Order: sequence, then C-alpha cells, then structure tokens
Amino acid sequence: MKHTEKTFQVLDALDREETSTQRQLADNSGISLGQVNYILKSLLDKGLVKISNFKQSPYKIGYAYFLTPKGIEEKSKLAVKFVLRKLREYEFLRARLTERLIQIEADGSARFLFVGPSLVREFIENIIRENKINLILVNHFENNSLVNEVNKESFDIVLLFDEKQDSEEKIKQILELSEERFINLL
Repeated sequence: MKHTEKTFQVLDALDREETSTQRQLADNSGISLGQVNYILKSLLDKGLVKISNFKQSPYKIGYAYFLTPKGIEEKSKLAVKFVLRKLREYEFLRARLTERLIQIEADGSARFLFVGPSLVREFIENIIRENKINLILVNHFENNSLVNEVNKESFDIVLLFDEKQDSEEKIKQILELSEERFINLL
C-alpha cells in the first residue's frame, strides 16, 4: 500500500491518542471506518502499528492500536513529505494567482470587489503588495448576502472565490454585471 494522506491521518490520530478503536480512529481522522480498517491492516503488516486486546465489559473484547517506534519514524517522514508537497502547491497557486492579477491590471482594471474568505483576501492583498500590482481592493464580502449594498460604480471588476455553484449567478444578477466585470478565481 502506498502511503497516502489518509495513512498519515491515521498515524497522526494514533500518535495523539493513547488507545484507539477503529471507530475512534475513524472519528478522529475524518476517514470512513472501512478505510481505517484497510489502512490499519497495511500498517500492521509493515510493523508500523501494534494491536493489543482489552476488555470493555465481561462480554466484549476490544482492541487498542498503538504506533510502534517504526510507526513514529514513518509518521515523521510522511509529515515532511506532505509539508513539502503542500508548499509546492502553495507556490504553484501563488504564481498562478499572481499571473491572473497582473493580467487583470493589464486589461485596464484598477479597483476590485472581492467575495470570498478573509484568508484568501489577505493572500491576494499580499500578492498585490509584493508584486507592486496596481489594483485596489474597494470592498470585501465573505459571501454574497450583502453584495447588494455596494455601489456598482466603486469597482471595475468582481473577484469571486466561492465553491458554491450559484454564487456567481446571484452576484451577477444582484449587481447587474456583464461577464467582462466578473472573474471566478476557482
């Protein structure tokens, strides 16, 4: 079995908990019980996890799963790999977003309205500042619920970062925007 992010999540959940049943592991890692079972079998075969019995009541036998020293070492290696992969993804997204913002500026837009999470707004503002892109954020909304309060003349373009399918159409209707004044960043 190739180590995946789900494998790391199981190893991490085991590392945080002294004893864990498969159901607890599923709850703590956000992975289905069936997937936890499959991953645990592989980890047991590789000697990364050990299992021991314990009695919860006179009529039931349960199991507790523990990381072995080899499992702790493997978890650390996986953590480094995942962090490096996420950093590469971050740099790729940063470069792609920088290109899009530069193109927006080149197309003649100067002021934008942003609809999306504050974290993404801050990310965009940092890119603009670091690359000296001549774009000004005139307003920000976490979602489209208050967009109707904005003056349509205060911005040139709307940047949307929202996974909801209907957000784009709702904002276009509320603000009566043409396609040219709207960019979905997703």
